[in-house]
Amino acid sequence: MRKLQILKTIVDYVWIISLICYPLAILFSGMVILDNDPFDIKVTLIGNTVDLTMPLGKTVLVIDLINFGVLLVALFYFRKLLTAFAKRIIFEDEIILLLHKIGVFIIVGSILCLIADLFTKVSQHKIGIDIGFGPFLYLLALGLFFAVLSEVFTIAKRMKEENDLTI
Repeated sequence: MRKLQILKTIVDYVWIISLICYPLAILFSGMVILDNDPFDIKVTLIGNTVDLTMPLGKTVLVIDLINFGVLLVALFYFRKLLTAFAKRIIFEDEIILLLHKIGVFIIVGSILCLIADLFTKVSQHKIGIDIGFGPFLYLLALGLFFAVLSEVFTIAKRMKEENDLTI
């Protein structure tokens, strides 16, 4: 359980920092988007460096903010999952639902990441095929992992219930 406490501490730290940064990012983005003067500073959010002097750059900024929010919701559910594990709640419907929600939110985040990356490359006129791994694949794999884990917990719960009925 020591590893669980270390993980929960790290996740809580990231959660607190994110709760501070997300409203500030929304405020900053709102000011930049609504301002008619060109904003010549390059901004990097979730790995995408955008040129805010172009409308497509502002679109990428909005998509990245939505992505940040989606991943923040996934982090919230992950915190709830870790809290339940600390209380030794394991094969319950709540855990299965949390795993499924985390998977769905991370998959949505990966798709938003792919869209933002595509728009960033279009705005920089760098359309091409990159061979390698980017955040999209890692997020997609992580989301699918949580979705599969949800299914595994469903099967384990069913087996546990059958085992409890056996004399």
